[in-house]
Amino acid sequence: MTEANLRYPIPLPAPVVPSAYPEDGLLETSALEKPVSVEVRVWEAAEPGYYFQLMLNGLPLGEIRVISENDQPGDIITVLLSETAFEHEGTYELGYKTTSPNTEVSDYSPTVTLRVDRTQPGATLLAPLIFPTATFSDQLTGLLPGYAGMQQGDVVQTLLNGSPGPTHTVTADELTLRPVEIGFTGEHLQPHAPGMVSIEYAVTDRAGNTSITSLPMLVSVQL
Repeated sequence: MTEANLRYPIPLPAPVVPSAYPEDGLLETSALEKPVSVEVRVWEAAEPGYYFQLMLNGLPLGEIRVISENDQPGDIITVLLSETAFEHEGTYELGYKTTSPNTEVSDYSPTVTLRVDRTQPGATLLAPLIFPTATFSDQLTGLLPGYAGMQQGDVVQTLLNGSPGPTHTVTADELTLRPVEIGFTGEHLQPHAPGMVSIEYAVTDRAGNTSITSLPMLVSVQL
């Protein structure tokens, strides 16, 4: 077989999902409450009459988009993918299939990985923050116990007697190498002193899932 007999696939750019985190394809749950926008760049060999369709996990899905006279190579075409396509938690592979109307030969783009996470951090229980002593003056540090589903990028929002306190974003090191420490300054404590303060927290992950509120820790604050 000579080189002339071989058919090489058309180079196609991968689709882009603007609402997905570029580093790992995670989709925020709020973005899944409406159709998901997918951007497809018109490929170099595209001609009027060619058409494409999105492929999710290897299956065609959504509208068939025909290349028009106005669509030029490099242009971005936005198509919508129904939010019902991502009802289930897990990993999805998204690409698209192009077809020539003359030969009905199809080519397939590279895929991008999308992740759907609908699980709230901490499951059904978040332990209280841990403090080295029961009484504090102008500064205190709380140690956050590990919780189910703890991930880098989780945002911890503390509550002092129900009012928002300091926040903390979980780092990669805190998953394995060192405990999570949350500092409370005099500015946070002053409105609650002197007396007992109930300190709680809740966690919101990168997908936007929010945990239940933790068990409270009662501490005495004297400023």
